[in-house]
Amino acid sequence: MQWASVIGLEKSIDCPLQTLFTRLGLTYAQGRRAWNVLIDKHGERQEQLLEIERIPTKGPGRPKSRYRLSTKLVKALQKSPSPSAHHAEEMATLTKTTLLSAENRTKDLIRDGRRRRSRLTLPNRWLLMVLLAHADTPGVITSLGISKMRLLTGMSRSRIDRQLEKLFDLGIIAHHQPGRYSPQANARKTSIYLLDLAHPSLGTFKRAPLTIMSPPSTKNAKRTELVGGVVDAAMTVGVCNLQIEAFLKEYGAITDSKSTLSVGTKEKHKYNDLVKILHNAQALLPSTDYLDDGIEELLKRYDAEDANWLLTSVHIDACHLLTSYWNKLKEGFCGPDQPCHDVIVSTVRRLGIALEYEIEADLEQETESASEKDSDYTKALVDQKLHRSPEVEPITEKTSYPPLALLFYALSHHLAKQLQSAFKLNEYEKAEAMTFMLVPAFFNAPDGPTLPGFQLRSYGLSFEDTDKEPTTIIFRRYVAKDLNTYWQTHHQD
Repeated sequence: MQWASVIGLEKSIDCPLQTLFTRLGLTYAQGRRAWNVLIDKHGERQEQLLEIERIPTKGPGRPKSRYRLSTKLVKALQKSPSPSAHHAEEMATLTKTTLLSAENRTKDLIRDGRRRRSRLTLPNRWLLMVLLAHADTPGVITSLGISKMRLLTGMSRSRIDRQLEKLFDLGIIAHHQPGRYSPQANARKTSIYLLDLAHPSLGTFKRAPLTIMSPPSTKNAKRTELVGGVVDAAMTVGVCNLQIEAFLKEYGAITDSKSTLSVGTKEKHKYNDLVKILHNAQALLPSTDYLDDGIEELLKRYDAEDANWLLTSVHIDACHLLTSYWNKLKEGFCGPDQPCHDVIVSTVRRLGIALEYEIEADLEQETESASEKDSDYTKALVDQKLHRSPEVEPITEKTSYPPLALLFYALSHHLAKQLQSAFKLNEYEKAEAMTFMLVPAFFNAPDGPTLPGFQLRSYGLSFEDTDKEPTTIIFRRYVAKDLNTYWQTHHQD
C-alpha cells in the first residue's frame, strides 16, 4: 500500500534499501522482512514479486540497482476490487503510526510490553485497514467473514481472532455481533463489526457532543425496552397470535359440544393474559397492517439464537436512515409504504433472501441527480404546508419487496423515528456532517450485576465546541413484560 501511495504501482525507484524503507515508513527490520517476501520465488514459474535491475556505473564502487514491482503483481492488484473510499483518511493515518522496532527497543521489557498492549502493532493496523476498506460510511462491516479476512491478510484463523480481540479490547471495534449459519434462512449470516470512528488511533475526528442513552429497566421488573426489544416484540406478536388462535379453536370446540362447564375462570384468565402480552408487544411496534406476512416469515425462518443478530441488523438500518435521510424522516417521508430503496435492498442482501425474490429496481431513479431529488423533496414539503397530499409516485409496488424485508424496514423506520424525536435539533444542526451508530453499553443494576443497554453515538466533523462534554439524553420506551423470555419459551411450540 505504501509503495502505491508513495512511489506508484507502475513506477520504479533507485536508492539504497535503507532509504527505500524510510520513504515507505518502515524500520529497517520491518522493511527487510517485507523485502525478503517480495524477492522470494513464488508459484510454479518461480516468479518474483519484485524486479531488480542493475544500473551500470562508471568507475569503482558498488553498482546501483533500480527496483519495481513485477508486471504480474501490478496487473493482479489493478484487477482487484477497489476498496471503499469512505475511510481513506483513516487508513492513511494508520500507515503513519510509529512502531516499536527491533533496533530501538529498550531493555525495559515490562514498559515495552505495556506500550505494545496499548498501541496498534503492524498486524493490528493491517487487519484494521482491511476492515476499514470494507466498511460503509458509519463504520459498519457486514460482508467480511473470517475466511475472507484470511484471504486478504494472509493470517491464520487463530491470529485473526487474536487481532480482533485486541481491537475490541482497545475499543476500536465498538461491537461485534457473531454470525451464524441458519438452514431456515437459506444463507449464512456473516459477523457484523461496528467500528468506533472517533477512536484516537483513526485520526483527529471529534465525536459531536450528542449522545442518546437507552438504559435497561431493572432486572426484577422484567421489562422490555424499544431499542433492544423491537425484534422481541415482533416475535411475541406472532407467537401470541398463534396462541390466541389455538385457544379460540379449542374454546369453540368445547362450546360446540355444550361442555361449557369446563370453560371457567382459569381459561378466561389465560385468554386475558394472552391479550395483555399481545398489547404489550404491539406497544413497541409501528401500527401498520402489513406486518402479518413478515412476522409469519420471521417465525418460520429464525429462532432464539438469531435474535441478537437480527436486532443488530435493525439497528444498522435505523442508523442508516438517521444518517442519510434525517430531514425526510423528520418530515414524515421514507415510511414503510414508500421505503428508501437502498436501505431495504441492503436489508434483503443481509438477510440472504435476495435470490428468492426479484426486486424491481428503477435504475434511472437510482441514478437520478441530487438536484432532482432535492426538487422532488422541496415540492413535497410545499404540498404538505399547503395541506395538499404530496404527489409522490411509489418507488415500486409493495409486493415488489419480500414481506420479511418490509417487516424489518418497518421496524428500522419506527426505531429511527423514535430515536430522532429524542434529539435536541438545535444542538444537532451545529455539526457539518453526522453519522450515527447504535452500540451496546452496560449499566450497573441495583442488585450488582451489569445489564446491557444501548448508546446511540453521533459522529461528525464538528469544529465548534469540540472539547465540550457529550450531551447525554436519556431515552425510555419500555413495557412491563419480559418479551424476550416469553417468545423464546413458546416459540418452538
